[in-house]
Amino acid sequence: MQEVPRGKLLFRLIYYLPAVVTGIVTILLWKQFYEPSERGALNALLLRIPAIGYIVLATLLFGIAMAFARRLWSNDIKGVAITCALVGVILFFTVANIARPLLFIAGEPLIESLRHLLPRLLATQPEPYRWLSDPQTAMLACVIPMIWAGMGPGCLIYLAALKGIADEYYEAAEIDGAGFIDKILFVIFPILKPLIIINFVGAFIGSWYGAEGNILVMTGGAANTEVAGLHIWFKAFTFLQFGPATAMAWMLGFLLIGFTVHQLRILARVEFRTAGEER
Repeated sequence: MQEVPRGKLLFRLIYYLPAVVTGIVTILLWKQFYEPSERGALNALLLRIPAIGYIVLATLLFGIAMAFARRLWSNDIKGVAITCALVGVILFFTVANIARPLLFIAGEPLIESLRHLLPRLLATQPEPYRWLSDPQTAMLACVIPMIWAGMGPGCLIYLAALKGIADEYYEAAEIDGAGFIDKILFVIFPILKPLIIINFVGAFIGSWYGAEGNILVMTGGAANTEVAGLHIWFKAFTFLQFGPATAMAWMLGFLLIGFTVHQLRILARVEFRTAGEER
């Protein structure tokens, strides 16, 4: 939305469009995407991707994470660099693990699997995946639509903040030999740090009470997706156990108050400036 030479208005419309769509419509739309058959949009896509495609994607994600880790390490920010490297390893094995059943058949000797490894690189998924029924993917499948639906206003806020960064900072970074990743790590991120903290506080608080309705529509709390708010709702209005439900609600409220006070203390130490003010 900030750097593309053409179609900026189109991309901004695409990113913000989910924010003006009713929440229940968004959830039902994604539920159709996750349909456990060849007609589901996500399965229709994945059934056409060969095993080598997952390996290439896993390698790409690992390379991006290691590029950030290398730049952080070269600037003596070793703790964050190690974290980025670990994230890259986790992303690699998570994505590459999708191709493992296609390359290595259960019960088959390793030598035999290696012998047929090259032909199997072009193999695709044999059957549609049940995203909302598998406990390993159900929660992630419920979280993705909520992120997609809520990122529109956040994108506009970050876009406005990016436009407030003076070009002199980028020019000075280029004179010092900074690349694209260096500009993100040492120009954009330090300037946008207060905004990132504010958005994190809002997203953290909102995640405690805004998910139960969406999860109720998506899975009904099955496949290990029963969050705290949904559990309280079941206790109160399904099993009519209002005493335990009230006690849980009070405990959840006190936890939120504690987290909010802690995060407000973090915000109190953040220094705010206007976009045009000298730093």
